[in-house]
Amino acid sequence: MRLLLFIVRRLLLLIPTLIGVTLITFVLSRAVPVDQLVETYLNLRSPIPRVQQIATARALLHLDDPIPVQYVYYLGLLLRGDWGFTNTELYHGTVTSALVLFFPPTVELAVAATFLATFLGIPLGTVSAVRKDRLSDHVTRIVALTGYSMPLFWLALLLQIFAVRFVPSLPINGQVSPGILSGRAWLVETGVFESKPTHFLILDAALNGDGEIFWNALQHLILPTVALTYGFLGVILRMVRSGMVDAMGQEYVKTAWSKGLPESVVIRKHIRRNALLPVTTVVGLLFAGLLGGVVLVEDVFVWNGIGRWATVAIISHDLAAILGTSLIFALFLVLVYFVVDIIYAYLDPRITL
Repeated sequence: MRLLLFIVRRLLLLIPTLIGVTLITFVLSRAVPVDQLVETYLNLRSPIPRVQQIATARALLHLDDPIPVQYVYYLGLLLRGDWGFTNTELYHGTVTSALVLFFPPTVELAVAATFLATFLGIPLGTVSAVRKDRLSDHVTRIVALTGYSMPLFWLALLLQIFAVRFVPSLPINGQVSPGILSGRAWLVETGVFESKPTHFLILDAALNGDGEIFWNALQHLILPTVALTYGFLGVILRMVRSGMVDAMGQEYVKTAWSKGLPESVVIRKHIRRNALLPVTTVVGLLFAGLLGGVVLVEDVFVWNGIGRWATVAIISHDLAAILGTSLIFALFLVLVYFVVDIIYAYLDPRITL
């Protein structure tokens, strides 16, 4: 019951947070010249005359009304999914359709990197804590230090060079080999390919029983995932290590040792179990951070996710795409924080008091 009340309170707190996010994007959109703002709702490939589109866009945005009234109508456009048109070399169409197309590949990459960083970070952090100040501890700490101090785009370039030299069979860019895309009913070509029904390429390949695309897409996922994983592995590793080192000095751990319990039991059930609580929060925040960190990595690996689309939009001065990506990143970050709060409250009921 307390957890349910906690969730309700967090949902209520989401309302002012979401209003704040939309207010910031609204102010940013109104900070540009009116002509540029109007252009965000112009479809450059439409047969409708430009003058008529401009008049329609001005009426849609209610630019002749007071600012508070404009904000109310702006919220209405957001809720209807009418976020304007993007006109970049990567994609042409509505911003919402572009988000549906480009967001899943980014999430796919972020999920893979978060899973791998967590899968490696927890055991490495455990080894580092248990063997404190020994060789294995120093090695893992060096790994952690280089991981979060190395620029992701530079690491991505190094991985590409390494793959070309030592593993030439490993794909170094793209999401799938172009030569195997034809003849698939579940793949639609829209400038960039679009997979059905979920827009997650690997999942769609599995659902459609297409083993060739599935394994090919997995191979293309390896290098960008390794780049992102190594960049964030150090954070999880150090968090686990510091949490376990602190836990080792607690009275309940000393009591467990005095009872003669096996080392593996004390480490697994008494030390690491309590040290992993803060890691839950860190993993959630890292996942949200990965969505921002993938921008340059996607560009290096020509990964058609929202990060690469945002990069192309910035170069092309595509205001609609820039505002759309900013808003979706902010909304997703708020959602991740909410989910992390709920998970942490479930694992540690004291939070709900």
